[in-house]
Amino acid sequence: MAKLEITVRYGNGKEERYTIETDNPTERSLQDLALDEGVQIGGACGGMGLCTTCRVVISQGSEHLPPLTRAEKDFLAQKLLKPNERLACQIAPKHDLSVIFEK
Repeated sequence: MAKLEITVRYGNGKEERYTIETDNPTERSLQDLALDEGVQIGGACGGMGLCTTCRVVISQGSEHLPPLTRAEKDFLAQKLLKPNERLACQIAPKHDLSVIFEK
């Protein structure tokens, strides 16, 4: 069972923390798993990997994530993603993961 910790950080300094436990057998995206719990993580492109509104900072667990997708590599090359960021719509966590989403 994976434990997903999501910190939503607002511009005014306020933070909200959420914990989701899942075995994620269908390999749903972090964005979809969060939405099931009422946590909106970006999504301007509908989870297609075409924007960066769902980018999250990976604070723990990056070693368990799959390699960057083509979209993430392109955004990284354009400097729209930092090396410690991933798109929540493109990763399907199966192990413990901690992320920060800045709203």
